[in-house]
Amino acid sequence: MEPCPHTRLMNYFIGMCKKQRDWITVLAKLGYELQLVEQRVRTSTDQISHPDIVVSSNQLLHFLVCDCKGGITIDEDQIDRYSTLTKDNFANFIRPFAIKDFSLDVCLSDIEENHPLVLAHSKGFPILTFGKTALYKTGKFKQENLDSAFKEPINLEGMIPPLSYYPFSSEDTHAYIAPYVIRGLLSIATKNAKGGPSFADENIVTRDEIITVVFNQVYESLSDSHRKQLKDKIWIVIRWVLKSEPMREALQLIEGQGSIKVARQLDKLQKAAEEFIADLETRQILDDFLNREAN
Repeated sequence: MEPCPHTRLMNYFIGMCKKQRDWITVLAKLGYELQLVEQRVRTSTDQISHPDIVVSSNQLLHFLVCDCKGGITIDEDQIDRYSTLTKDNFANFIRPFAIKDFSLDVCLSDIEENHPLVLAHSKGFPILTFGKTALYKTGKFKQENLDSAFKEPINLEGMIPPLSYYPFSSEDTHAYIAPYVIRGLLSIATKNAKGGPSFADENIVTRDEIITVVFNQVYESLSDSHRKQLKDKIWIVIRWVLKSEPMREALQLIEGQGSIKVARQLDKLQKAAEEFIADLETRQILDDFLNREAN
């Protein structure tokens, strides 16, 4: 199963800030680290902006704001608001050692398929486009070292695009999100079990615990409002999962608390979960085949 384009872009961009062998590390080499995800920010003109990603580099004394454009619609007002962002708008959230010396760039990221649409509404902001074989830049960053790093297309052949940093967004399908939620729930329930993996005595798992485990690599960077949005999505997906009778027999919702009670032995829950996930994957393979045949 594939994530939606927005989720892919979030992972691709965050991945560039990480030191790893299987993906490009261009931002990590410039000292950039992830700071904020979906943080509500008041701009210099008293407007509200919600940039997808904010990274910063103490090496370059620089903030880089990125809006991941994976969809087929563009909010032009949102793009306009980005032009009113300044480094001081992030002072309440990020405290580098010399913010007065920092500068700021805003960019968009997209995938090859929707680049013409994003370019037409980019308002002059630079764009990082992820193609099948290369990452390339349109436009110019104000920060010279950053601009130079993307001057030539960056080869992506042989790379393994990361998908685990930001596992899912509210735009992803229930079927895509469900395995993450179920596996996270199982991990917590197994850890909580007092009598070992085959026993569950009043084993309660909360949405807060699930999001902390599933988004562990970026959890500290998620804004409070985005955490709530993701927890709400987790709850919706759990309700969807419980339409399956084996899973409904294994789990019980505690509505007032936003919690899930493990209602049977963990080994039986694990078996039901594995069968449910395998069924999702089988149906996805069939859907993909039918779609290819139709085209």
